[in-house]
Amino acid sequence: MVNTRRRGAELEKAIYKSTLEILKTKGFVNLNFGNVSQLANTSKSVLYRRWDNAFELAFSAIKYKIKIDNNGQMDETLWTGNSLEEDFVQLLNRFIISINTFDVYSAGEIFLEASQQQRTALQNILDEGINIDIKSIDQILKRAKERGEIKSVILEKQIKLLPFDWIRYQILIRGSLTNKEITVLIKDVLLPIYLNALT
Repeated sequence: MVNTRRRGAELEKAIYKSTLEILKTKGFVNLNFGNVSQLANTSKSVLYRRWDNAFELAFSAIKYKIKIDNNGQMDETLWTGNSLEEDFVQLLNRFIISINTFDVYSAGEIFLEASQQQRTALQNILDEGINIDIKSIDQILKRAKERGEIKSVILEKQIKLLPFDWIRYQILIRGSLTNKEITVLIKDVLLPIYLNALT
């Protein structure tokens, strides 16, 4: 049987799938271009043409997985709630998927193993994530204003990031977060703060 040479999205999918499998089963310390290329049935040169090292490949694969699980990037979502509360539920549930994916695929280990040079790249990745979080909040606040729930959409950056920071802490430190806790966060913390600040 003749092997068909894969290109583009098909090859990328195979590389990401192999990377994620190694991260999940063996951890980041055991991730390298050799075992990824072998599992993906491609050559190391293909990987080197796209990524400088296993660190960059790992984060690219995790970001790919998050987009797949979330049906796209969070700030590109079409929110469908009928209230600020319902939009918050959608937003935070999608964010939880992102955080859980990072946890499953050894992101914490990647942070610890990052070299000084890689820490600069890591900070850029974290900054990109923060910008996505803020854009997402801005979108649901704009919708709330259009519905007449709030009068303004101007908030301090720290307040916009409050729900993401809280969830990140709960999952990464405690290891889990229940639906009841999400409801409490939205109804007893976020809505009072946001509505008080913006009405």
